[in-house]
Amino acid sequence: REPLSRVAALRARERDLATRLGSLNGTLSIARTRLAAAAVHTRHAVPAPADPAPATYPLDGAGGHACVGGCGRGTCNADLGRCDCPPFAKGAGCAEPLFPACVDQYGLKPTVAACGIHSQPAFPATCDCVMQCHELALDARQECVVAPAPGESMAAAERRTKAAIPWSPIIANETWLQRTRADAAASLADGHCSGRGILSVQLPYQFYPKASDCVPSDRRYNLEECANQRTPKCRCFPGFTGPTCSVRMDKSPGLHKCFNECSGRGACEHNFCRCEPGS
Repeated sequence: REPLSRVAALRARERDLATRLGSLNGTLSIARTRLAAAAVHTRHAVPAPADPAPATYPLDGAGGHACVGGCGRGTCNADLGRCDCPPFAKGAGCAEPLFPACVDQYGLKPTVAACGIHSQPAFPATCDCVMQCHELALDARQECVVAPAPGESMAAAERRTKAAIPWSPIIANETWLQRTRADAAASLADGHCSGRGILSVQLPYQFYPKASDCVPSDRRYNLEECANQRTPKCRCFPGFTGPTCSVRMDKSPGLHKCFNECSGRGACEHNFCRCEPGS
């Protein structure tokens, strides 16, 4: 009896496998039919339109738009027909100072605004200059000298300055202001500092040692901040350095430079590439 039962089990399993094989053959047949239909559809399908060609634009300087009146110290952007001005300049021909109070200080004419630009020993910027820089968030933490407007008292000018730039070290002192103006006039008349700075001492700004601290009997007498208050030095316009302000920083190796040296197709002027026509 046992061999007969085993035979019956094997036959049942054979029938089950045959059923499964039939099912698989049916599935394979359906897949072949669908594949053939897809091939027919592909042969007769309308091709998709090609991607449009990418837009092309003229190279810089090849746009054909003239800058009416020229750009002065700037560069003509012929693609847009406008002047790209150097830092601290604006206007159609780049002739207007972006910060008027910075380019006329004590009768001196710095070519670049002292907006967060620190060179040591520092040029004594006026607080009006620093406040104009602050309007464009370019003031950093710049020391400055309070210079009252006509008819304004020093006390009123100090309050106005502290309200506008409360974080900046300032000096609001009529004696030091007149000293600075006198030093500027002498520097201009005598040709000190290559005409690019002021021969003067370090001013006792807020947070600096005061004149009363810088006496021989005081331990702070030999500090650099005190020594600078005793020894006149050339305090250069931004963009210039050296004992006599004779070194132009954008022309000196290792100092301020223009990116990629203006690719050899322009002049580097205070970190701005003044490009050759057509570049």
